[in-house]
Amino acid sequence: MLRYVCISDLHAGAPTSLLMNLPEDGAIRPPEPSPVTHGFVDVVNALLGVQDKPQLILLGDVLDLQFSDRTHAYHNAQGFLTRLHDSGCFADKVIATAGNHDHAFWTDARLALDVAGMSSNGVTYRNATPAFHDAPNARSRMLDALVKDAGFGDVDLRYPNIGFEKDGRAVLFHHGHFFEEGYLLISTLRDIFSSGDRAELTVADIAGENAGWIDFFWSTIGDAGLSSNASDLYQNLLTSTGFRKLSAQVAEIVSAEMGEKLPLAGDLRVQEVLRIATRVLLDATVGKYRDTERFAVIESLTTKGRDGFASFIGGPIRRQIMDELGHVPEDLTVIFGHTHKPFSERMKVSGFDVPLKVYNTGGWVLNDPRLDTKEGAAMVLIDDDLNVVALRLFMTPQAGIVPLAYLEVLSEPRVSMQAFVKDLQARLATPDMQRILSDFAETVRVAYVDRQAVLLDLTAQGVSS
Repeated sequence: MLRYVCISDLHAGAPTSLLMNLPEDGAIRPPEPSPVTHGFVDVVNALLGVQDKPQLILLGDVLDLQFSDRTHAYHNAQGFLTRLHDSGCFADKVIATAGNHDHAFWTDARLALDVAGMSSNGVTYRNATPAFHDAPNARSRMLDALVKDAGFGDVDLRYPNIGFEKDGRAVLFHHGHFFEEGYLLISTLRDIFSSGDRAELTVADIAGENAGWIDFFWSTIGDAGLSSNASDLYQNLLTSTGFRKLSAQVAEIVSAEMGEKLPLAGDLRVQEVLRIATRVLLDATVGKYRDTERFAVIESLTTKGRDGFASFIGGPIRRQIMDELGHVPEDLTVIFGHTHKPFSERMKVSGFDVPLKVYNTGGWVLNDPRLDTKEGAAMVLIDDDLNVVALRLFMTPQAGIVPLAYLEVLSEPRVSMQAFVKDLQARLATPDMQRILSDFAETVRVAYVDRQAVLLDLTAQGVSS
């Protein structure tokens, strides 16, 4: 029986999210469900039906909170989740974690846990929750409201990892941001100042030490309103010309504002030094973001990304698994998103006797004006025996065509796995399902082409300015 369905990186609120209805005549359209949302729910209805009612797992970046209009992002995500709830295909309780773009979910919960810990009411996790059982005291007011407004019930919020284990087999979910060095900045600095790497760094150490940095980078900068429109700021990060324009704009603001507050405020040389320093800082931080896995659109996972994955899984996550389960599972599947490039493969990681099965859930947003890349989205399906397969929902148009959704399976000899796959293949093969998948692929193709036009227009504006 199907037990869990995992999706991630919807980026509701981002102008190039496939969940958004594009503006008409410069005006933001009401946050009604997009054609892609309707098409996806048709796929879910046809594939899942109403018998199993799996739990929905939201693996982070569901909302694009930091560089998008938050109210619009909220209502856009609510519309999407309401359509899923009303399909009748899912259980009432939702499982979720936070990504870098909706890290505010965890910040809200973390601060509440801090207070609970101070008041000595028995809460022992304050920087990270357990992975393999729920954390009832970890509550995000915005996430709770979003899920309940969509018609669902409680939210099981865990951060940064979600895990399930059965009969020596385990599935571990992580949004994916801690696979990248940019999100480990504070831990890295601590190691530098303490003259060496900490051999026993834990998940809680990493989550706690870098929470403020992630909040600053993904909340404070966005909240500052450095662009006339928050979504413009976000989109400027997606193109090199837009980033150069943004960098110059921010440097001017900082040099003008801070220059007046420093000694020798009237000295133009002071303002010029501030301007240059700001550009350098942006290159090292925001510019570094543009050099992350999300923007390496040709490779499913770069060499640096694979190294980061192996380091985090083989170190902190392995230690968390040992602490919570008391052993390393014989069979571990890792599911993550963040990169917006779905894939499935076996990966060897030090500390595990056999290669891990790895699935990426991809993303629902176009990052780059070019099409025909590795970008796309998958829905990961897990049954009662923790057998895992991925339904590759869509990818950017290949030679102008979005391929029909198909199963990605990392083969297993288990009888239960073979039965799980056979059942899903039979559901996908029906004529009605093939028609629905064909319609969905065409809807996605049109959506990608429209969003490509938005990004190309933004690039042109950046060049002309």
